[in-house]
Amino acid sequence: MSSDVPSTSSPAGQAGQVLYRKWRPQTFAEVVGQEPVTRTLRNSIASKRIAHAYLLSGPRGTGKTSLGRLVAKAANCASPEDGEPCNECDSCRAFLEGRAIDFIEQDAASHNSVDDIRQLRENVVLNPMSGEYKVYLLDEVHMLSGSAENALLKTLEEPPPHIIFVLATTEPHRVSATIISRCQRFDLRRIPAPAVAERLAFICDKEGFTLDEVSLQEVARSAGGSLRDAINGLEQIVTYYGASPSPEQVREALGISVDARSAQLARLLLADPSTDSLGGEAGQALAEGLKLVAAVRDDGVDMRRFSREVVGYLRELLLVKAGVADTLDQSKETLAEMQALAKQANRAAIVSALKAIGRLDFRDDPQSSLPLELALVDLVAEAEKAVERPAAAAEKAVPAPTEPQPQFSIPASTAEEVAATATGATVGAPEPEAAEAEPAPTPAGVPADVSAGSPSPDSSGESAKGPGQALLARIRDACKESDKQLAALLNASCEVTSLEEDVLTLGFYHTFHLERMEAGGYADRLSELVSQELGKPMTAKLVHSPRRPTPGKVKSGHLVQAAQELGAKPVPREPEGPIGEGEHGDS
Repeated sequence: MSSDVPSTSSPAGQAGQVLYRKWRPQTFAEVVGQEPVTRTLRNSIASKRIAHAYLLSGPRGTGKTSLGRLVAKAANCASPEDGEPCNECDSCRAFLEGRAIDFIEQDAASHNSVDDIRQLRENVVLNPMSGEYKVYLLDEVHMLSGSAENALLKTLEEPPPHIIFVLATTEPHRVSATIISRCQRFDLRRIPAPAVAERLAFICDKEGFTLDEVSLQEVARSAGGSLRDAINGLEQIVTYYGASPSPEQVREALGISVDARSAQLARLLLADPSTDSLGGEAGQALAEGLKLVAAVRDDGVDMRRFSREVVGYLRELLLVKAGVADTLDQSKETLAEMQALAKQANRAAIVSALKAIGRLDFRDDPQSSLPLELALVDLVAEAEKAVERPAAAAEKAVPAPTEPQPQFSIPASTAEEVAATATGATVGAPEPEAAEAEPAPTPAGVPADVSAGSPSPDSSGESAKGPGQALLARIRDACKESDKQLAALLNASCEVTSLEEDVLTLGFYHTFHLERMEAGGYADRLSELVSQELGKPMTAKLVHSPRRPTPGKVKSGHLVQAAQELGAKPVPREPEGPIGEGEHGDS
């Protein structure tokens, strides 16, 4: 993995080659980022336990072809040193100069027919011309046809002792399982950006290029784990800007010159409208964001690419917020800036912005700024609503002042008739079990003039008056969809007995409902709902508060209505006496 081992000097005649071919690794130690694979291959060559077939899979530019060439060179080296080719013997010199006749590299994408494999099978029986082994490197082996794979199977399983097959592919899932089972498989990984930057610095030192550390990191990061792409990018930069390009020129050549504006837009997306910590008021953040998007559009920047850069910055900011900044390939200055922003930003706001920008669709017009502008407006509006909700909940919790109602003196008989007419109750002697509960007591902490005269809750609880009962009704409505069991337990089974500074006390009429609430652990969920409604931390307290029957009042019903139609009159209920009293009254 280390690139400290100096690369073999480029032989004569290779000075005009492109850089990635000129600086192809000539020893296993020069292969970057694949240390587990190189160690295994080196040990197998050193111990003379070379497999007859290898399968190398991995992304582009990670060293598959280079490793295949190294296996061929080291296996035929006259004096290998701990599995490494000496690069001095005649066989190694032949490989360095590109004239090794015992190494056959074949592109399986263009030679994928049965006839090509038959020709290969006829050639493998021939002995090596100069070395000990004849090595066949089949690149992009997944492109072989089904018939060609079948034709290769027997030769691949039992090749002549002087044959080594090296198969390379970027799509191992497309290779037949019967092919894979006959090979030793090695999966190459993407090369880390620091290792790529280290190799680029080595090449710059040998070629006489002058690039600072930040520029090398930018080139390495843009390659996406492919060393070949990174070397090609480096060559393109120095070809256009010369041997000493500036960091700005490097970013412009790589197409990442708008990174600064993408980070600025990400900061505006996270602006908190309730504070000035991340850009002031929401209206100001919206105006600045729209101006920035318009400037990017006017510069002719691809809006799709710009949006991807904003998503990338938000993703990295989320990782910093989660405490895994060490997984990012960023400079110390950039990480320090992101850590300062992550301390002030809300994690939920980062996730919301990441989802909103990540799902933008630019298929119709990649140059249109409308999708990004709409996403910006929606995010700012959502942030404003989030600030308004607690304030609105607090206003609902405060009881509105009520005007005093005029008091009238009504005779008792008239009052009974009015009550019977209003409720539909029949005037008559009520049965004891039909008695209605007395009005709920006034909750503690609630003004008496608000709760006075409030009727007790009916069967649905919707006619309950007073701030405490209104709050209970809102809580029940809020949990009807999310927690139907809790909503059912709160339905006409309890009342608010006190509403203090940070404690809401609910009195349950029956112990059965109270026990169900306690057994189900609904107190915490109830505390959360109350806190959301009032916009401040609250605790729900559950107690037993039985209701006492009120004499002289009856509920409406079909039997009572029938008695009323027959001319029944209300009879005042007399207090009960001792057992047996009244049994021998006047008849």
